[in-house]
Amino acid sequence: MFKHDQVQMKKQNRKIVLDRIRNHEPISRIQLAKITKMSPTTITRIVQELIEEDYIIEAMSEETAIGRRPTLINVNPEARYSIGVEIDRSKLRIGLLNFICELVDFVEIPLMRSESYELIIENLVLEIQKLILNNQISQERLLGIGIGIPGRIDQERGIVIISEQFNWKNKHVRDDLAQHFQCTIAIDNELKMQIFAESGKIYKPIQRNSILIGVGSGIGAAIILNGEIYRGIKNNAGEISHLTINPFGEQCSCGNRGCLSNYTRETTLQQFIPEAQRSEYNTLEKIVEGIHANEEWSIPLIDHIATYLAITINNLICIYEPDEVIVTGEALEKNIKIQNVVLDKCEKHIWREIGTEIQIKFSELNETGVVKGAAMFVQKVEMEI
Repeated sequence: MFKHDQVQMKKQNRKIVLDRIRNHEPISRIQLAKITKMSPTTITRIVQELIEEDYIIEAMSEETAIGRRPTLINVNPEARYSIGVEIDRSKLRIGLLNFICELVDFVEIPLMRSESYELIIENLVLEIQKLILNNQISQERLLGIGIGIPGRIDQERGIVIISEQFNWKNKHVRDDLAQHFQCTIAIDNELKMQIFAESGKIYKPIQRNSILIGVGSGIGAAIILNGEIYRGIKNNAGEISHLTINPFGEQCSCGNRGCLSNYTRETTLQQFIPEAQRSEYNTLEKIVEGIHANEEWSIPLIDHIATYLAITINNLICIYEPDEVIVTGEALEKNIKIQNVVLDKCEKHIWREIGTEIQIKFSELNETGVVKGAAMFVQKVEMEI
């Protein structure tokens, strides 16, 4: 038992040292000893191990009038790589992240709504293989592949329990991909992946308590509490599409009435479009284009979306009282006009007693958010060294 404890302590110390180098680079061994409160001998040993394993590199020290400066240490950007994937209803997005969380390659492939699960997985495998080959990533430098998918996900087994956007049920995504890739493969809800990128740090998020709300073909949320993803019992925390907004509203597919998804889904938004134009704006992507083009019908539609989004934000704030709420979605991220309407509605609907202390902002990651977050998640899992 004592030997096991020693091994765990060494692993934890390595993690702490690498984490401090990430956050404070360039940094000297002396500085590392001070901020980690480890002995210089321990720091020297760990740093040497990390150099030998190519995780970190040393900068050249310079001669000065008062002697040689301490050798500084940096994380090696090329030490390891991870791949992030977003499977969206109309697009397949894949990105390659280096060891300092820079996106070094990114591809976007259109998907047809009629494409089968098998064909999507086949295309995904081919595109990932192409990305690895084009960037000459060796097997030992690939930490893993993270995949964000809309829906209810069993992240421990890598199974899509249900995804209404794709009409998938019990799809064993991780097992199907593991036949082609010899590395860690992590599957989770796309917002739970994206919130890692929004938080900004692999090991320590900038905000201890944060909520990400995604508005698109559906509506959902991801929650960070005390620096960690809050999942609930079966990873369903954040499935806000079935919050009851109006108990006397129309019946939802889940059997209840007045669910939030009834007021934000594609078919509801199309009701704001004149009947003569509905065939032109027959998908969410086309509706977003019409909003950005300032079509006349977009004004009441924006007001509708903003109202229900503000009500949702208020409900979540009242439950969790986070440091921040981040809103993401193609219709919102690049449109200042919509953002201002949402903020105005928040002023009206959010309980003032707590709302004034909470920052509400919009994601700036655009199409790379899920991809980058999924790749960061894999790094976090694998670098528990």
